[in-house]
Formats: sequence, C-alpha cells, structure tokens
Amino acid sequence: MKILPTLSLICVIMGLAQGQTDIICSTEPLPVGLCVDRIVGYTYSSIRNRCVNYEARTCEVRGNYFANRNDCEAKCKPVRAFRDAPFTFFVERAMAQARNLISRILSVPLFSN
Repeated sequence: MKILPTLSLICVIMGLAQGQTDIICSTEPLPVGLCVDRIVGYTYSSIRNRCVNYEARTCEVRGNYFANRNDCEAKCKPVRAFRDAPFTFFVERAMAQARNLISRILSVPLFSN
C-alpha cells in the first residue's frame, strides 16, 4: 500500500512540472501614462517564440513586460516536450519552478541557466 501514496505524489509533481505558461505571456505590453521616461526591457513574442527587446516612452509598463531577459524566459519560455526527453523535461521544469518560488519568497532574483 505504500506504492499508492508514492505514485500519487509523483503524479502531482509531474502535473505541476507540466504547468502551462502564464497567461500574461500571450498579452501585449501595456504602456501607462504620458511621460518622457524611456523604459527598456523585454517582452515575450508568441510569434517568434522568444523574449524580444521592448522600448517605450511612458511612465510605467504593465502586462507582458520584464526588466531583464532571465525573468522573461523564466516566465514565458516554452519548455521541451515531455515525450522528447522525459527526465530532462521534468528536471528543467521542477528547477525553474523552484527558483521562481524561492525568488518570490525571498523577493530576490536567483541565478538562471
């Protein structure tokens, strides 16, 4: 009977690791305010399937906007398919989610790949 809880835990972890990308990644960056400040960062382009440079003259940018490429890729970068490399897929997703969780808890960005 010990195998059932273990199998359940593995299924839950795999489900978390295969989570969909954030909905924010499919939206456009939203400039807010009429300021002359130049804001430079990154936005995820679903057409190009990667993070691209973004620049706007505005007070603030909301939505699909990230101050650096690492944050953008951590949130939006498509992951390798499970069927292509199951172990690598699981490890990469689990590590990325652990880094994001710890980063949110500590409010400090952690190193990235």
